[in-house]
Amino acid sequence: MKKIMLAAILTGTVSSTFAAELSGVFVDDEIKAANGQRLVLNGIGLREKLWFDIYVGSFYLTGKSQDVAEILTNPGPWRVQLDFVYTEVASEKLLDAWREGFENNQSAEVLSQLKSRIEQFYGYFSSAVVAKDQYQFDYIPDQGTRISKNKQVLGLIPGEDFKNALLEIWLGNHPADKNLKRGMLGIW
Repeated sequence: MKKIMLAAILTGTVSSTFAAELSGVFVDDEIKAANGQRLVLNGIGLREKLWFDIYVGSFYLTGKSQDVAEILTNPGPWRVQLDFVYTEVASEKLLDAWREGFENNQSAEVLSQLKSRIEQFYGYFSSAVVAKDQYQFDYIPDQGTRISKNKQVLGLIPGEDFKNALLEIWLGNHPADKNLKRGMLGIW
């Protein structure tokens, strides 16, 4: 596994911002949630497939936690950020990975309840994703999960149940990538 390093990025003045770096992607130690609340970097990990780096996953919470049950029951805001590093991921491949993530971590009953919202989510991945594309999934309490690509808002999917099902793709009992899960939980 590649080493995760902390690096200082100078902003051109005497002040600096500390960020994490992985596979050439630099991420902020803290960000502002859509509601203005401060979120801190909980962890960062790398999604790999057949020895290829696919994306860097960053996970932000109001306070650091390695407890998945606590994270899923916390009603506060969070962000999952995916910075793609692989040359190109075809839409079909990405949709297959999302389907697998939902199906591996949810019962048939839950999938049935979420069906229309999961289909809405899939609709945001109708084209290939290329290196340097960035997706942000922001949970906004009392509103839902906002999906953005390259800082452009694509839509909002309501429901705490959807929020949890989405998070379980990375943090569930059957995550997309066990090392990515450990990284996003800050377990290095």
